[in-house]
Amino acid sequence: MRKEVGMKENKHYFSLKFKGGNDFHKTKTCLNFTERIVNIGETIDCDVRYDSEGFQPEYYASILLNEDGKTWRIVKRSQHAEIFIDGKGSVGYAQQLNDGDILRFGNHRMALGFHTHFDNRYDEEGQDKFWRWSLTVVLLMIVAFAVALGYFSNSDEITSEEVEPFEESVYWVKVDSVSRVIEFGGKINRIPPTLVLMDDAPVGTAFLTTEGLLITARHCVEFWIGENLDLTTKVEELSENDIVRWAIEAETFNQIHHSDTVMRLSVSFTIYDFMGNKRHSFTSTDPHVYINKSKDGIFLLADFSQDYYWRTIRPYYTDRQMELGDIICIENLSEKGKIKLATEEQLKNVKKGTELIICGYPMTGIGDRRMTFTEGIIRRNSSIENENLFFESNINHGFSGGPVLMKAGGDIVAIGVVSRVDSVSSGLYKWAVPVTEIDRKECETNGM
Repeated sequence: MRKEVGMKENKHYFSLKFKGGNDFHKTKTCLNFTERIVNIGETIDCDVRYDSEGFQPEYYASILLNEDGKTWRIVKRSQHAEIFIDGKGSVGYAQQLNDGDILRFGNHRMALGFHTHFDNRYDEEGQDKFWRWSLTVVLLMIVAFAVALGYFSNSDEITSEEVEPFEESVYWVKVDSVSRVIEFGGKINRIPPTLVLMDDAPVGTAFLTTEGLLITARHCVEFWIGENLDLTTKVEELSENDIVRWAIEAETFNQIHHSDTVMRLSVSFTIYDFMGNKRHSFTSTDPHVYINKSKDGIFLLADFSQDYYWRTIRPYYTDRQMELGDIICIENLSEKGKIKLATEEQLKNVKKGTELIICGYPMTGIGDRRMTFTEGIIRRNSSIENENLFFESNINHGFSGGPVLMKAGGDIVAIGVVSRVDSVSSGLYKWAVPVTEIDRKECETNGM
């Protein structure tokens, strides 16, 4: 049959329709039309999220297109998830999906209706474009109204000139190499080969405090921990020297064996000052390098070949508690810096509208590293304790690990460590780990 000019090509896709109600979907009309993988319980989008008693789903799964390009399957990603199809027994690990199937998660009242389609109605851009634009307009109006009322005003203004003396206490971090090690009985043995990262090595920022602590973001060093990994990744298809594969294999070894023998990835990294001079070299497995891994998330990958596990700080849920582990603290240095950490009393003044200065080394090209100060502002009230700082600033890659500074009376203090960019907001908003997470007593030295 000849295709008419201007006729839209039919597409194979599926839709999800909520059945039953919860606090998020009272209208029962949210739809999702897509050809892409949908990770249920992972995204914050209205169309695939379900109520799970407080924004942290216990159940999550992926819907994937089968190899035939025409049928779909659901893959359970949680070890403890109970996913029911049409009210029958729980899905073991993966199951075929058919048009009209009803998906239910655990004991939740809400269910999802699965429907397959093959027509020309699918429009990836247009299906929810109106609602997204409407929400954006409403949010902009609210912000404009708040600004008009002076809601974001702040008495403690901070300027770049005031933080310039801190330049010599802010450093550039560069990873030199990564190797696999086995630790048993306090002894560490390397597993060849060692992968040396040259020009494309991960980079970031670190800063030295008045207490002599060198602080940076963990993902600047253990860079795989913040990868945006598709949890349906087939491990065997990754290169044998892929650092992400190494991290998966190490975590899998530790999860399966549960013994005194631990496999780790050991990172060698170097600290440079703003003049480009090499200041310090470290290895992540050194005893004075503190890495708190208690808030990491560990996920079972949807790989059918065997059970693989992935450790990450990336929040696969709607809350962001996992990113509180995005911090490394190094002590026993022979020098002290000029950057003060905020006291508990000073942190009580952190609120929406608090003005900030963020310090870091933005990625501007190989060999072109310049210390930069940029302005920012807190965009959400925070309790500080066990909660990330949500701020807006014109920063990019390379600022990670840098200090987030505010003015408190006559002091300029660090209230947080730059962590991540919010991908949902197209990079507009950023997150920082509060300095309350810098507690050496609670850090697990090199814990896996």
